[in-house]
Amino acid sequence: MCIKLCKPKRVKLKDGRTALLRRPEKKDVRQLLDFINALVDEDVMILMNKRTTLKDERKWLKDALDNIRKGTLHYVVAELDGRIVGSCSIKKGKWRESHVAEYAISVLADCRRLGIATVLSKYILAVGKKDKSIKLIMLQVYAANKKAKALYEKLGFREVARLPKRIQYKGKLMDEFVMDLKR
Repeated sequence: MCIKLCKPKRVKLKDGRTALLRRPEKKDVRQLLDFINALVDEDVMILMNKRTTLKDERKWLKDALDNIRKGTLHYVVAELDGRIVGSCSIKKGKWRESHVAEYAISVLADCRRLGIATVLSKYILAVGKKDKSIKLIMLQVYAANKKAKALYEKLGFREVARLPKRIQYKGKLMDEFVMDLKR
C-alpha cells in the first residue's frame, strides 16, 4: 500500500530550501544508521537509547522494506541537501488491532525549526487517510516533550491517556501520554 500511496514529493521549507519526501531504499542504510545514532547521541526523547550497528540497521531496514511491501508500514524520510534529516511512519497493528496505526517521527537537531516535522507529519497522515484499513492513528509522547505534544495537537491528535512513570529518561521516571487521531 505504501508503494502506491507514498510517492516522492518536494516541499519548500521555512528557510526557502527544498526537501524531498520519499520512501527509504536499501542504499540508504548508512545514512539511516547515521540518522538514528545521531538521535541516540543527542539523547532525544525517543524510546531507543543505545547506538545501533550497521548489521542491525541492515536487518531493521530489510524488515521495514518488507513491511512496506506487505502494506503494514507507511514510512517516508526527508532528504535535505542529499542527507536524510527526518523520518516519519505509521505502522499498522496486528490481529484485533489491525485497524490501528502507530505514528512516529524524528528530525535531526540541526534541521529542526525548518518545518520538516510538520510537512512529514501532514504527508504521512494524508497517506494514512487514504489507507481505508486504518481507522485510528495513535502515538506515545514523553510528558516532558512539550514541543512535540504541541505539534501533535496542531495536527489534530488529542490526549486519551497518561501512563505514569512509564519512561526512564536521564535517570528519572516520567509519564508518557497516549494520543490519538480519529479518522
